[in-house]
Order: sequence, then C-alpha cells, then structure tokens
Amino acid sequence: MDFRERSEERSGRRLRVLVIDDDESARNTVSRFATRQGTTVVGASTGLQGIAKAQSERPDVILLDMMMPGVGGHEVLARLRADESTAKIPVIVVTSHFINDDERRQILSRASAVIYRQDLSQEAVTTAIDSALRP
Repeated sequence: MDFRERSEERSGRRLRVLVIDDDESARNTVSRFATRQGTTVVGASTGLQGIAKAQSERPDVILLDMMMPGVGGHEVLARLRADESTAKIPVIVVTSHFINDDERRQILSRASAVIYRQDLSQEAVTTAIDSALRP
C-alpha cells in the first residue's frame, strides 16, 4: 500500500505533507513530487515558520531541509521532537551537504530518513514517505 492509499484510509482526508526549505526552487520540487502522489502540500520558507505550521497544520509527514539561515534544520528537528503536539510526526531530512556516519546516526535518532539533495527524485520522496508512514 503506498502513501496515497494510506491517505485515503485517514478519515477520508488527503495525506498532508509539510515541506520546510528556504530554497523556493527546492521547496517547489519536493512539493511537486509529493503532490503527484495525491497529497496536500504546505510549504514553509523558514525554520520558525515550519515549526508554527507543524503545530497548526498537524501534517502526516515533514520534509525538512537541514541547511537554512536562522533556525536551521537541527534546531527545527529538536523543537519538533520537544513539543508534544509534533513529537510523533515523521520527519524526512533533505540535505545537500555530506554528513558523516556519526551525524547521520544522530539525525536518524530523531528523523525517519535522510535524502541527499543530489538523489532527490519522485521515487526517493515516495519511498521515504512510504517508509515513514509504516506502522
């Protein structure tokens, strides 16, 4: 069952995805990949805006850029996990920077998956969301 089918099981509503990325082009690309799968996508261009939208929109999954000015991805992830209302929302990290094994383990202790921006594709996004939503 893919995440579109899971979405239809969720009280008759579409799957909601929040994309937090300061790069408008990247945000649009990720949103387009998710939208093709029959989801409702909400975007945020800053870490603080992303945290606020996560709290108000209660998305089913979040795609989070790690490198943002101001409140970056690491802090966003920490704040999401510390807030009871967002602590259990699966987060998929998107990064363009190489991360070493220790940093990857640290990120994956709080996130469902890591996608390198150079590997970003419809299939990568779909697979990561499917995996994050598995019970």
